[in-house]
Amino acid sequence: MNVKQRVIELCQKISKEGLVKGTWGNISIREGKKVYITPSGYPYDKMKEEDIVVIDLNGKIIEGFRKPSSELKVHIAIYNERQDVNCVLHTHPVYSSIVSLVKDFIPPLIEDGVMICGERINVSKYGEPGSWDLANNVLNALGTNNAVILKNHGLVTVGENENEALTASIVAEKTAQIYIEALKIGEISILSEEDAKKLREKYLKSYRQKE
Repeated sequence: MNVKQRVIELCQKISKEGLVKGTWGNISIREGKKVYITPSGYPYDKMKEEDIVVIDLNGKIIEGFRKPSSELKVHIAIYNERQDVNCVLHTHPVYSSIVSLVKDFIPPLIEDGVMICGERINVSKYGEPGSWDLANNVLNALGTNNAVILKNHGLVTVGENENEALTASIVAEKTAQIYIEALKIGEISILSEEDAKKLREKYLKSYRQKE
């Protein structure tokens, strides 16, 4: 399967998981010095290989006739800062979006969330969609984690490969849902900083799957 086919397969998966509606959200995969990114405002169910846009790490179009995603700055900023990242997913899931309206972060709650997404899931400062302000805010809030919630916007997850980035999206959204539901019931039990750090380190050293 070539890189464009992998992008399309990932588009189908995020749609199936309910992480996006309509044409919202965007996906990219890095291969060497090239980034394969979804086009702006194009339906996932109609996407073909020729619709995928290839850009360099400065955002210059190398191949493709469509306009690349309006959030390409977010993708480029992450790839240039994080050499360990080869896939970026930007989605608009419901519970993560709700958290973006009322909280500054999700504390360490559940083992899989801490291991895969990071010791906590930060909410970035608001930035206008498609702007460098947004890209820089996302980068700062992401840090070395695999997930970040965008203020009044949505979710960005990253991974060494597509599977890790997708899993981070699914688990981040599940964690956001658990957080919201738990807040309705009573006081939340939060993992200690030490325990959260140990879980994250265990994932990075032992659980993370290579492709």
